[in-house]
Amino acid sequence: MKIIDTDIAIVGGGASGLVAGIAAARYGCNNITILEKLPRVGKKILSTGNGRCNLTNSFISADDYDGDTELLSYISGDIENSEEFFSSLGLLCRADDTGRVYPFSNTAASVLDTLRFAADFAGINTICEYYVTDIKKAKNRFIITNGETEVRTRRVIIATGGKAAPSLGTTGEGYALCKKLGHSSTKLYPALAPIRTDVGLVKAVKGLRIAADVSLLAGGKIIDRQSGEVQFADGALSGICIFNLSATAAKYVDKGEISLDTAPTLGKEELYNIIKNSAEIRATLPCEELLTGIYHKRIGQAILKKVGVVFSKTCGEITPKEISLICTAAKDSRYPVKGVSDWSLAQITCGGIPANEVSDKLESLKASGLYLCGEILNIQGRCGGYNLDWAWKSGYTAGMNASLSLLE
Repeated sequence: MKIIDTDIAIVGGGASGLVAGIAAARYGCNNITILEKLPRVGKKILSTGNGRCNLTNSFISADDYDGDTELLSYISGDIENSEEFFSSLGLLCRADDTGRVYPFSNTAASVLDTLRFAADFAGINTICEYYVTDIKKAKNRFIITNGETEVRTRRVIIATGGKAAPSLGTTGEGYALCKKLGHSSTKLYPALAPIRTDVGLVKAVKGLRIAADVSLLAGGKIIDRQSGEVQFADGALSGICIFNLSATAAKYVDKGEISLDTAPTLGKEELYNIIKNSAEIRATLPCEELLTGIYHKRIGQAILKKVGVVFSKTCGEITPKEISLICTAAKDSRYPVKGVSDWSLAQITCGGIPANEVSDKLESLKASGLYLCGEILNIQGRCGGYNLDWAWKSGYTAGMNASLSLLE
């Protein structure tokens, strides 16, 4: 069996793993090896932000995260600002009106290239197509193997990601590796994903989008609320605002509802008067045209069907009571939560290794010399650059501390 000796082995060459290596080199380690199971590093980075890589957010705060948010306080070193970190590597960035930060080139490949160049410049050894099958601790070293090559290392950083988007390489093996070294995991479930609902409620409007205020309801109470563009998918609701509700919605499967206010800028009385006026203007037209001009035709027809308006009527025959029901449906259209879409459609993993199993240096409390970073830990952010920001910062913190520990 081939044997490789290294000081720091990083399992996973994605966002957090690449930055962990760069940080470890900055803080003095000159013998670093990244083990990546895919033919090349950073595949998932290329898919983020619809191929543009929304790498952080200008307005980031602890309120944008869920899970073990105390982990945010563990971030250390000279990476308080992710945009400044990338600037130090030669990447020019810009923010949009919502605070989402993208590379100036508007392509994720620029982000990955910047990280690859920095890793190469630091002399980091990258071994691709290395699928870790076993990891164990032997005295003051770790032994990692893929069955053919044994990597002996003084420190290990697990940066394998979670289970979301398995086609991009994140299939959850990191949890099993951590379990071998004494760790547990909270319940794992997909998030930043479409929310499944009754197929019949969205079938007629599949493929359409609408601006809405979106509420997650359970037991008659509002659990969470978001605003934005909702997309009607195949048996599901989608869009960034839906993604941001999905982690919480997963706790209310078959107990919760999604409420859409599809006229968020209009009060109910104002909407009533607009629809009443439309009925008068279009008095001789079929009632299915009543909401055309307010909504996409198919969405308007779906609202009418939902309240039981008979399509054989004309607009002029719509009653005040029916207009009131239409307004209610427009301002509070309900969709039962049937689940969150599977891992293939999820952007992140909810759950992971709990904060009480790592130190404030992101070192394992179960196996000294082991460091954890990125999505494998139990912390999740909203859609908008927050999860990549955590990946960069936690990777940097783990790499820095792993490197400094070698000097002790």
